[in-house]
Amino acid sequence: MIPHPAATPDRGHRVCVIGAGYVGLTAAACLAHLGHEVVCVESDPRRLATLERGGIPIVEPGLDEMVAAVTANGHLTFAARAEGGVPGAEVALLCVGTPPRPDGDPDLTYIAQAAREVSQAATGDLVVVVKSTVPPGSCEAIELICQEAARPGIRIRVASSPEFLRESRAVEDFLHPDRVVVGAADDDVADLVAALYPPGVPVVRCDRRGAELVKYAANAFLAVKISFANEVAALCEHLGTEASTVLQGVGLDHRIGSDFLRPGPGYGGSCLPKDVSGFRALGRAMDSPTHVVAAAERVNSEARSAIVEKLAKATGGVRGLTVAVLGMSFKEGTDDTRDSPGLGLIDILTTSGATVKAYDPLAKVDGLTVERSASAMEAVRDADAVVVATSWREFAELDPGKVAEAMSGDVVIDSVGALDLEKCAGAGLVVYGVGRGTPVSFHPVVWPPLRWAHSPRDHTGSDGTAPDTGSSADRETVAGEDGARAGAEHGGGVAPSRHGLRACC
Repeated sequence: MIPHPAATPDRGHRVCVIGAGYVGLTAAACLAHLGHEVVCVESDPRRLATLERGGIPIVEPGLDEMVAAVTANGHLTFAARAEGGVPGAEVALLCVGTPPRPDGDPDLTYIAQAAREVSQAATGDLVVVVKSTVPPGSCEAIELICQEAARPGIRIRVASSPEFLRESRAVEDFLHPDRVVVGAADDDVADLVAALYPPGVPVVRCDRRGAELVKYAANAFLAVKISFANEVAALCEHLGTEASTVLQGVGLDHRIGSDFLRPGPGYGGSCLPKDVSGFRALGRAMDSPTHVVAAAERVNSEARSAIVEKLAKATGGVRGLTVAVLGMSFKEGTDDTRDSPGLGLIDILTTSGATVKAYDPLAKVDGLTVERSASAMEAVRDADAVVVATSWREFAELDPGKVAEAMSGDVVIDSVGALDLEKCAGAGLVVYGVGRGTPVSFHPVVWPPLRWAHSPRDHTGSDGTAPDTGSSADRETVAGEDGARAGAEHGGGVAPSRHGLRACC
């Protein structure tokens, strides 16, 4: 159970929240829990009906209990239109989607429409808070839309307060945030917005453009950390060492930190891909290069193909294989499949000629073109190979012996580091990971012609020229012998499997 700050009705404000998605419903429920009077507006009839029946239309731990509690005590109600929630409100939160267009620019159509409807419904002065992720400068444009739509004599002011909620931890993140960012043109507006949040949390106050940029920059940096971890993992695979220990050694430096410094099938979900794309679009618009973020995006785009290539090396090719893919949500604890690595892997595998059976404990995928299994064990039955794409606990708790007995092959690609390698090896499974497990490639470390091992005087003759170190063939032989010794030391080479392919240099 998440420890929640106590409700404080004496500091409550009248709030209207537009949108009952991950951000909007979480914000509405948490604000109501904190003692504010909240109306959440949801225009989708099916979602609204679910909410009015006492359910919630998303999967988010702890949120259903909180929604039930605050609707029961009357702090949270729902409406279908802005007219049902805005009149009498002091603050309106815009929590609607800003999906990327094909060129990477965010689509601001929905938020502009929401701003217009809120302003038309306002019966008094109102502060509109943009929680959706928008490019810097958007709040100023939204304020113009609001003023144009509002009735004569009503003043609409717009502030930015971006959300930093992690799916599957959204309630905890709202009530116990690392920081709250408030961007406003007026101090009284900033005070009002800051007062919505739990008392005592760190508040960063800035102008609106700065607040808007914070969200893009934060998610872009997280994407950089994930892609960096994948690059380190690739080097570890070539060197025959463990990425987990290398990255642990890096992440324990407090200047760097361990969060998001973990290799895998790349980032996905509703935020990072969209915000990386938006960050780059902003750079193009400002004619300001975004080389680091562009590189992270490129590394991420290659991550899933690299996993399928690893499977191909381990099995001699994926065409004709039956592959079980475990996990279709973009991360554990949610049913969200937006930009899911698992679905990306399924697409690559089917395009490459594999037959795929897929399983996920929560995700509901419309239009899934492959067989969906009812359980993980059903998915792995008679599979030539297994790919673990989401780190659900139930996958880590699978009995390796039963998995090995059910499979027709023995190759497992654990792209998320969920499995116990020793137990899997004991059951006869050959597990490949990202920077861990059985290597599919090992390149001996060669420093030709090993000059670093000689004293400085050995590097030049009496006439100042370099000494004869032998033919290039001799040097390659020495380097190869040294590399072979290094490979033996680090466990280079791979045990045979039922598919025949293993050792690689």
